[in-house]
Amino acid sequence: MAVSGTVPARGSKARIDPTVAARWVRRATLLAAVLFVAWSAATFGTQWVPKGMDTVPGIAPGSWCLIDCRRSAATIGRDVFVVSPDGVTLLSRVAAADDDTVTVTNPNDSAAFPDSRVFGPLPRRSVRGTVVFALQPEDATSSELPRAR
Repeated sequence: MAVSGTVPARGSKARIDPTVAARWVRRATLLAAVLFVAWSAATFGTQWVPKGMDTVPGIAPGSWCLIDCRRSAATIGRDVFVVSPDGVTLLSRVAAADDDTVTVTNPNDSAAFPDSRVFGPLPRRSVRGTVVFALQPEDATSSELPRAR
């Protein structure tokens, strides 16, 4: 003799067990999170603006920048970190770009660091990253500097 509720009725459709469904949702969420973190790590990076590098107004020396490491993100008007021909990493702004080269100029003409007016256009492989946003250092007290870019 069967106890009531232990045997499914004939002709009833199988139902989804909520605990099994919850387990699959957790696994799918974990997989999506891992894929997002891997994609973010491959696409984005960070870079510090060296002390004394005042090449771009609005990004103070000593700022911490989140950068987009894709070279294709270096478009006209964007602030970028580039490696100069002598191996120095510079923060500058893209003035011209094509498929193979980028030309960078410092918006601050009085900056002590060179740009493409000195060393010419750079190959795309010299682009280290495009600035997504910058966090200013605590000692940047000028009211003209935004806190995040």
